[in-house]
Amino acid sequence: MRRPEEDESHSGITLYRAGDRFRTATGWLDSRHSFSAGSHYDPSNTHFGLLLLHNEDRVAPGTGYDEHPHRDTEILTWVLDGELEHRDTGSGRTARVRPGEVQRLGAGSGVRHSEHATPDDGVRFVQMWVVPDDPGGVPEYAVRDVSAGLDAGEQVVLASGLRRHAGLTVLPLRQRNAALTVVRLSAGSSTELSAARFAHVFTARGSAELEDAGVLDTGDAARIVDDGGGRQVTAGPDGTEILVWEMHGVLGD
Repeated sequence: MRRPEEDESHSGITLYRAGDRFRTATGWLDSRHSFSAGSHYDPSNTHFGLLLLHNEDRVAPGTGYDEHPHRDTEILTWVLDGELEHRDTGSGRTARVRPGEVQRLGAGSGVRHSEHATPDDGVRFVQMWVVPDDPGGVPEYAVRDVSAGLDAGEQVVLASGLRRHAGLTVLPLRQRNAALTVVRLSAGSSTELSAARFAHVFTARGSAELEDAGVLDTGDAARIVDDGGGRQVTAGPDGTEILVWEMHGVLGD
């Protein structure tokens, strides 16, 4: 992976290309890491703002992550293709997450869970971790279907701890300085990013042009620092689907 100083930078924007991500490939998993993960370590690329992990995973049918623990982490999962089956031992809960649905696991003081593709089909998903405000707390789990808003071309807030989202129907996030948004745009359509101390823009499908930065193809990301807001994202000829983290803090604040 190229380090930030080796990438294109425009007015506080650093572009990270899909092919420059770390990759973990096994018999059942093909995972692309936006930050240091597993055996891949780059001291200059361990996190961004409050975002600790941003993986795009492809999992073979009937396989996946066997039971493992988490604590003190807010975990968001966005399924792109197939179905992801979640099981957690604390509650005995089983759930299947499909495209158009977002899953949140607030690990709190500790939880054990597993994640697998269904036996008939593989699954592709993006999993993202942010640090919570405080350690501990009761583990929390929820899934929300946002298909209607996506199909309407709206910016849909998936999960948030920001005060201005308190009245919206969103998944709660135990991080008061972060929010995750998704938008699906048809060819040539545009949307405007919110002002943020840190913004992470990931192109999950298609391509998009980010104002002052250029074109982001599938799997590309932009990291924006101290943005004043009003920056436009315009979908390419095949449309686009983008995930945006808006963050107003950084680790250690």
